[in-house]
Amino acid sequence: MANLPDVFLAALGDEVGDSYEETFDLFTNAAPLPSLGMVDPDAISIELTIAGRDFTVTQSPGLLHSKQKLGTTGAAVWQTSVKVAEWLVSPKNVLFENGILDASSTVLELGSGTSGIIASTLAPLVARVVATDQQHLLKNLRANLDANVAPLVKSNGKKAGKVAQDNSHPVTTLALDWEEDDIPKHLDSHGLGSGVDLVLACDCVYNYALIAPFVQACADTCSLRTRKADEDVRGNGLRGTVCLVAQQLRSSDVFEQWLDAFMGKFKVWRVLDEMLSAGLKEEGRFVLHVGLLR
Repeated sequence: MANLPDVFLAALGDEVGDSYEETFDLFTNAAPLPSLGMVDPDAISIELTIAGRDFTVTQSPGLLHSKQKLGTTGAAVWQTSVKVAEWLVSPKNVLFENGILDASSTVLELGSGTSGIIASTLAPLVARVVATDQQHLLKNLRANLDANVAPLVKSNGKKAGKVAQDNSHPVTTLALDWEEDDIPKHLDSHGLGSGVDLVLACDCVYNYALIAPFVQACADTCSLRTRKADEDVRGNGLRGTVCLVAQQLRSSDVFEQWLDAFMGKFKVWRVLDEMLSAGLKEEGRFVLHVGLLR
């Protein structure tokens, strides 16, 4: 894999060596959140302020509480996404401080849900954000991105257009099903064949059935950049892709099984407490792990 800045790896400290020990350490002091960690499961519209920017996010309580077989958790705004968004724009964020992200970077979010809060927050800071989820969630996701990102683009002197239709827009949306899609082929067909700088996922693992497809989706996405570098005999200067997984601590058993599977494909570091924003440190309820493909 192409090299990452040594200062970034040094900042992260020691790798996670054992999934059981990491799980025990994290869950010893974790406190549960009300409403499973949703900001407000019954509200149709939620007002948020992050780093001085106001966001209005529309969610779908009806979809959230429906019994359809398709995923419904993405219909709500989750605390993890809000707190990670706040962390990403904090003045000393470890990703920006150590050269993993900058104004030229491309970020792909897995399991964006309908809020688009991560993508909306990152839009002014990077070149491109690709927000992905299942097809049935994209309509509401696009509406929230249009409400929160398009005004920002317009205020910066650029043409404000629908986020789903304009690839020059800082945020684009893409339907991505971890279990059904050939992810490398699918991403390549949408102009992402050379990979991305960061794969980011918030609260995407909350039951056993999701673990294997989620971990494989992370690995498949990160492998694109490695494959591209191997194919280019001249060397294209691309760094390896960083995978960042943020979670609220809920079930220790699910978490340990996820971490064990994730460590099978990635070298893993926990983002240290001193690198986190105040919201992510709250009573040990949230954790961020960095993965680099083995």
